[in-house]
Amino acid sequence: MKLTTLALSNIKRNFKKYAMYFFSLSFSVFTAYTFFALMQNKYVLMAFTYDDRYKALLKSFGIIIIVFVMFFLISSNNSFIKARKREISTYALFGMTNGRIGRLIFLETIIVGTIALIIGIGVGIFFSKLMAMILLDISLASFTGKIEFTIAPKAAYITTIIFMSIFCVMGLSGLRVINKFELVDLFKAHKVSEGRSKGSVIVLILSLILIGAGYYLASSSNVRIVVNAAIPVLFLVVTGTYLFFWGGLPKVLNLIKSKKSNYYRGVNLISVSAFYHRVKSIAMVMATIAVLSAVATTAIATGYTLYNNIENNTYEQLGYDMYFYGGQEELLGDVEAAFEAHGNEIIEEFTAQRYTCSPSADVLRIKNSSFNISKDDYFRVYSESIYNKLMSITRCDYKTVSIKSGEAIYVYPFMIDNIADAITGQALTFTDEALKVTATIRAGILSFGAIHTIVINDADFDILLNSGDITDTNEGGAPYDKVTVFKYQQPLSSPELNRELTQILSGNTGSFRTAYTLYDESLQTFGLVCFIGFFMGGVFILMTASLLYFKQIMAAEEERHQYRMLRKIGMDDYMEKRVIAKRLIPVFLIPLLVGIVHSIFAMKSADTLVFSNMIADENSYSTVLLCSAVMYGIYAIVYSIFYFITKGQYSRIVK
Repeated sequence: MKLTTLALSNIKRNFKKYAMYFFSLSFSVFTAYTFFALMQNKYVLMAFTYDDRYKALLKSFGIIIIVFVMFFLISSNNSFIKARKREISTYALFGMTNGRIGRLIFLETIIVGTIALIIGIGVGIFFSKLMAMILLDISLASFTGKIEFTIAPKAAYITTIIFMSIFCVMGLSGLRVINKFELVDLFKAHKVSEGRSKGSVIVLILSLILIGAGYYLASSSNVRIVVNAAIPVLFLVVTGTYLFFWGGLPKVLNLIKSKKSNYYRGVNLISVSAFYHRVKSIAMVMATIAVLSAVATTAIATGYTLYNNIENNTYEQLGYDMYFYGGQEELLGDVEAAFEAHGNEIIEEFTAQRYTCSPSADVLRIKNSSFNISKDDYFRVYSESIYNKLMSITRCDYKTVSIKSGEAIYVYPFMIDNIADAITGQALTFTDEALKVTATIRAGILSFGAIHTIVINDADFDILLNSGDITDTNEGGAPYDKVTVFKYQQPLSSPELNRELTQILSGNTGSFRTAYTLYDESLQTFGLVCFIGFFMGGVFILMTASLLYFKQIMAAEEERHQYRMLRKIGMDDYMEKRVIAKRLIPVFLIPLLVGIVHSIFAMKSADTLVFSNMIADENSYSTVLLCSAVMYGIYAIVYSIFYFITKGQYSRIVK
């Protein structure tokens, strides 16, 4: 029989068993082609303002996927060869040399890989337009262009070269493994015990200490500590995870077995023993899956949280639908005419004079921050009534204030921490007056070019204005530009209006910003991150769950005789289902839970570095966890589907 015919026969005979592997492989090819095609799609490139950043993000993701796919294939290939030792021993018994057997395995790998490659690229081409539309829909505020169906030959060529290279490496790796086999070892392979590990209390405690230390550093609210500890945290948590599954989990199972009252209850004896006997061989796989699940859930949660808070973040930075300062007399008429021409109604607009003051204040330095107040700094200053009017127009949820005479409220931007306690109680001394900072407000929407902002009582404002302590002119005596803020209908879905407003204001004002422009820029970045995060999560969950599926299906092949013996001594179908469920649940559940817990602390670091400066809540981490919980739930549901698929296949095999 020719090797090609034998290879095709083997693939056909084992296809049901390895269907999950084939599906995961095809999905990986589909993902790689999709991202390579998106990098070359001219319609997508024209839609994105920052195409270099867009390409860099997609390229980085492509590299991550390729590396992960290589790891997955190597692990799967080794498992397959181990599971087929009896089959290989039969070939050897009938006179096939190791070299010929290796070529057979190599040929099978290339055939399966080629079919997966053709299907993956074919599906990628078929869904290329849909993928481009989804990307543009979540990444652009109002995309109205036309997307045409395209085929990217270069993307198909690159994908083919990369994956065929991977398949060749896998085939050669299989050939190397085959050459190490001895005929006697092959025949005895199914009888060789995997060995049992009783685990170690020391390793268990050490693993928990390492993971706990990583969690402690990751949960710090100090930005510098989190940044400097990023690599140590990664090392501590990953090392602790592998130690836990290698030496800690077996010890936990051993302790469970020692509790006779629970161990001998119901089907616990059978299920715990079965898992305990397999934990040594599967420990490293479970640890790897826990780490990769942490990466996947963190990527998904980060992308979704960023995307879900884009609108809030836009207004926390900007405050208004639009503002500009300078040129009100010449430009207001043109601006209002643009709104009328586009059928958009201005809900409210307000023009305020910009005032500054330079009181004497103690030099204030914030611990662990470059932010400080020096004696040469000036303050943007607002009266209580003007502040409340400006805040009534913003789309942020800020409350009005009531300030007593002699008091001041300090307004500081979101990116500065630890300032509230430091500045509260500080005295601001003017020529004939002194004000005391009694409260702080975290908001970055009123500075309009200044670093520090204060709000004071109306009467105090008038006194200081009349005395010259508050001025509307700069050091050269030139008056500050007035600022005009706007609130209007559909500010985030009016691209044509925004384009005309930009043309009117560009070069004719001291400065201007529109919510639409900032929102669109954020969507392009965070929408792409979200898109990549979901794809990465999809690939990771398919690969990790498939790897567990393969391991358990191969274990089922070896455990058939055990279930046959149990049926002979009275185990019925109901009890068998319970045994199988309790046997498989820990294999899927423990890595998932460990990965999610890792992700929760990773999101705390992300909150310290990013989200605390984006989300207006005092406890931004609670908002982050709420968004993350949605993604964790979806991830767990998809993961559970693989559990039930594995359970069904496992049951069919042992029967």
